[in-house]
Amino acid sequence: MPPDEDGQQRFVFYDPSLISEVQLALTGPGYFIVMHLDGQHTLADIEEAFQEFFNARVPVDQVLELVQVLDDAMFLDNDRFRGQLARLTSDYRAAEARDNCARWPSPEALRVEIDAALAAADGEPVPGLRGLIAPHLDYERGKPCYAAAYAALRGCPAVRYVILGTNHFGQGSATVATGKDFRTPLGLVPSDRDLLQRIEARVGDLCVNEFDHDREHSIELQVHLLQHVCPGPFEMLGLLIPDPSGPGGTLPPLEDGPDLADVLEALRAELAADGKPTVVIASADLSHVGQSFGDPRPTTDEFLAEVGRSDRAHLDLLAARREEEFVRRVGEAHNPTRICSVGNLYALLRVLPEAECRILRYHQAVDRLAETHVTCAAGVVI
Repeated sequence: MPPDEDGQQRFVFYDPSLISEVQLALTGPGYFIVMHLDGQHTLADIEEAFQEFFNARVPVDQVLELVQVLDDAMFLDNDRFRGQLARLTSDYRAAEARDNCARWPSPEALRVEIDAALAAADGEPVPGLRGLIAPHLDYERGKPCYAAAYAALRGCPAVRYVILGTNHFGQGSATVATGKDFRTPLGLVPSDRDLLQRIEARVGDLCVNEFDHDREHSIELQVHLLQHVCPGPFEMLGLLIPDPSGPGGTLPPLEDGPDLADVLEALRAELAADGKPTVVIASADLSHVGQSFGDPRPTTDEFLAEVGRSDRAHLDLLAARREEEFVRRVGEAHNPTRICSVGNLYALLRVLPEAECRILRYHQAVDRLAETHVTCAAGVVI
């Protein structure tokens, strides 16, 4: 945030998962202290580091006072925070449906927003569609790729959609499912709980961190579009997919769920077993670049062109069905452009083996003023 009246820069802390609904504005010294509250530094360590960096002493009682403020705001990973998470999880599980109506405009306004996003569609429906790549950007910024993806989907005879989302802010490090129906301003979409139960019979509980779905937007954006575009009723299953592109292209050990490969094999097998007309959707954005995401210099045309070349090289790997190499390359490079959906792009192709993947459109949503640039693609799997 901009400097205040005394010229001090403030750093705003907030919880994007909204387990805590408080925002805190901290000074530079306060931010410095918070960055050392990592479970590894003692009070003496913090005093010493502060003295070295600021050439000034910080009283211990001020550090403890800041810790209390963070605790009151539920910004600490402790029993107070975990208790709040447990209460919210219980409320979510007790609810009749995952309900996002309060966070979106009226049905009429939402349909106008979606129509605007799809208005640029210049493609044709794709016969034999089995999988779809679509953005999870807001509809305005992602409209070129939303339009291309959903033009391909129109007329599709599917009666079930498996939506693979990105777990942006949740607690889970493994695949996270929810058995909740989705209630949106456009109506209720039933969840295919039978499919979920059959998958869990193979791999174990996927709903340990089910509350992660409550505020996650990557699945609900596709649900709205499907409700608007599809002529008949359908059911869905939403899965939040972990990123397998750790350093070296390997998923770190998981403590809260089964191995991703086992989940994808179970999903593939169960989709094949019941034969229900289904489309699998990867709700996927690509690179996140610009100074707001941590890049050190102001954006240039040359930089965006370089990001585009990198994105297209990764998309070429997906189109060539070299998804394992895609994951490995992103991991080996330590994901320098912050691709947020490596997991669900990979999962889409692993669930549909030997199918053809076509990339229909690539788009960069550029905001020079905010230094916030997100890229995305549209694609089909047939």
